Amino acid sequence: MTTDPCVYCHRSTAFGSGNGLFVNRIPVDDGWGCAECSGFECDECGEQIYLDSEVRVEGYDEGKYLYGNYHQKCYNRTQHGDASYGWLQEKVNSDLRDLGML
Repeated sequence: MTTDPCVYCHRSTAFGSGNGLFVNRIPVDDGWGCAECSGFECDECGEQIYLDSEVRVEGYDEGKYLYGNYHQKCYNRTQHGDASYGWLQEKVNSDLRDLGML
């Protein structure tokens, strides 16, 4: 039986392993990476961000280049700048509007 281990955490990403990692596995240099290990590291807290759920900041603000990847809970618009990443940008901006912060 093949286990197709995640190259980072070594848990099985094989179909039928029962841990749900097969569905969101991605190819990496030497095998497979699970979605829990293959995302970015949060630039605020340093913990791993689940694949494709980061808030990304990229751009210029008052002549200063801003770049970073953050958990939604770690993202602070005032501190980090405007979010610039896909659907999550819309969600964050919507949440901030609801809170009266935008």
